[in-house]
Parts: sequence; C-alpha cells; structure tokens
Amino acid sequence: MLENVPLFESLSPEDRSELELGIHTQYFTRGAILVGQGEASNNLLYIVLSGKLKVFMSNDEGREVLLDYLQEGDTFGELSLFDDEPRSATVMTVEDCRIGLFPRAYLFTCLQNNPNIAIELLKTVIKRMRNTTEQVSSLALLDIYGRIAKVLTNMAKPQDDGRLVTDNLTHQELSTMVGCSREMVTRILNDLKRGGYVGIDNHRIEIKNRLPLRW
Repeated sequence: MLENVPLFESLSPEDRSELELGIHTQYFTRGAILVGQGEASNNLLYIVLSGKLKVFMSNDEGREVLLDYLQEGDTFGELSLFDDEPRSATVMTVEDCRIGLFPRAYLFTCLQNNPNIAIELLKTVIKRMRNTTEQVSSLALLDIYGRIAKVLTNMAKPQDDGRLVTDNLTHQELSTMVGCSREMVTRILNDLKRGGYVGIDNHRIEIKNRLPLRW
C-alpha cells in the first residue's frame, strides 16, 4: 500500500507493512470534499493511494484559486497535525479516489521510532510552502501569459519516450490556477499550438519546444 508513497520510501518493506496496520482505507467518489477550508483539524494525515484531487482556496463570493493537484503517493493534512489550526484550504476529489487515513497519535509514535519519516514529512511541508510562495509571486509579478507558461512548465512530466506532458488539465482548471478567464487561456494555448510550442490531446498538453518568454 505504501510502497509508492515518498514519505515512507526510506522504510524497509517490513516496517511499511507494520505501519499499514494503523491505516484505514476509504473510497471517495468524484466531487467529495475531504478537507474544508476553515474547518477544525480532525487529527488525520491523508495519503492518496489512487485517484486525483485538487487543493484550492475560496472567498465568500465563491471565487476560487487553485493551488495544487494531488495524485497517487501524495499526502495532505500535515500542517494541522502539528498546530491544530483550522484548515487553510479545501481538498476535493476530481475523480474517484482511494485514500489512506493515518491517525495523528499513531503517526507520532511512528515518528519517534523512525526519524527518517519526520525528515520526509518536513520536506513535504517545506515543498508545499515553497510552491505556495512561488504561486503568490507569479500572481503578483507575472502577466497572464507568464503565469500560464510557468504552470505548464511546472506541471509537465517527462514520459518514457522523452516527451514533456501534463496530466489531464482543462482550460477551466488552468484559468483557475492563474487567475484569468477560460477564454484567455484558450486564446493563448491556441496561439502556442499554432506556433508549434505545444500539442493538445484530450486535456493533455505536450510541451514540444521551449515556451517563448512573451506572448
């Protein structure tokens, strides 16, 4: 269960098997909210075993800012485990998911016995904070095209054949991430496609050439 979770990759197979005894597995359908912004902590660490989720913040008017996507091997809920503060963002499934629920008391016992887990947990929190800082910086300092180019570059992953391709990403999702209209995203992507910089196939965007500095 945990062999594909970076947080626990430093453990031996035996230690991982022992750890799995304290994890409860639950299935969630698409559109389920696992964590709500402003809610009190429930003292759980969440482990994505399969599926995809989105992390976003919203205001009273319902406007959303998409912060991140979570996939198999990712974890969330780390901050509230330590400070007991209300949730800083909402996490919602975008497809059916299988989630591992790790109680705080059991996790803290594991941290005492396996310091490497604490180090990996700290790395996860720091990485998430860096990503959030970078996103805020992009919203403040880059124009719309610059924000789109940065998101595409960060989300594209190398494939076995060497191509750089994003996971499923709709124009609406991309517009929410960069803070602009869906129509503007469509215009920019179409121009990049005509210029030979990207290819688009069924919500997957391939970066064929280094994206230009300006639109």
